[in-house]
Amino acid sequence: RWQDEMERNPVAFLGRRSAALLREAREALAGFVGARADDLVFVPNATTAVDIVARSLPLQPGDEVLATDHEYGACDAAWQRACAARGATLRRVMVPLPFDRTRFVERVLAQAGPRTRLVFASHVASTTALVFPVAELCAAAREHGLLTLVDGAHAPG
Repeated sequence: RWQDEMERNPVAFLGRRSAALLREAREALAGFVGARADDLVFVPNATTAVDIVARSLPLQPGDEVLATDHEYGACDAAWQRACAARGATLRRVMVPLPFDRTRFVERVLAQAGPRTRLVFASHVASTTALVFPVAELCAAAREHGLLTLVDGAHAPG
């Protein structure tokens, strides 16, 4: 349907209709995920989103980013590049199997140090399909003054 409409009149669709359609889609998505529409941005994929954050985070030499050992390879690579470019370190937190949900937050934050700036975790790990308690992780990280980034690509479905 959308492709047909665009092909009938690309100038009108892209120049006049697309902004309103994207706004409507963002508002619908906001209601679905429990966020404010103004806080959502469309990107081509989750890896692009992670790369944008990794490249824009003002890391300094000696800073650390924590990530679980269950993260998607392309997202790991984004953090590796960003950390290497700034002299920071990507530290992997081992999350053993069988998975103990009750110890996850404690296990991750136990690895945080004075130079830790951000904790990165998937909501649903693409490699193992583990569902991590990211709401609890974000709340606990916030109490420690840490930023969090959650790869939520697999959570809605």
